[in-house]
Amino acid sequence: MIVNRNNTPKTLLENTAITIGRLGLVCPTDVSSQLARFIRPWCVALRNIRDNDEKDSAFRGICNMIVLNPLGVTNDFIYVCDAIASWEKPPMELHAKFRDILHSFKQEFGAEQWKQLTDRFPLPLKQRLQIHYGV
Repeated sequence: MIVNRNNTPKTLLENTAITIGRLGLVCPTDVSSQLARFIRPWCVALRNIRDNDEKDSAFRGICNMIVLNPLGVTNDFIYVCDAIASWEKPPMELHAKFRDILHSFKQEFGAEQWKQLTDRFPLPLKQRLQIHYGV
């Protein structure tokens, strides 16, 4: 998979990640089963691009996949949180998806496990998730 190869040009990684995310808009069930194979490099590829329509569509698709297969991202959950927090001002619909996903994970993990998990997050990430999403 292109996103998992070393020395892949940055723009190719970004375009591949956007395409994978958009697959979640049209066939999320087909792709969600593979989340664990690509979620970390996907998040890394898109965390530093500016907010725009391409990033929005990719994240809406990845959210669809995460809802279908939340276990596919649990090992790399910090990367998902970091990618979510990379948004300066997500569109309202996307912000709501992020909030719902984060709250679902918090509920599923339980208070104690959530605290243990997020205590390992860098402080700026923890603060951003708390301020913007209430988790």
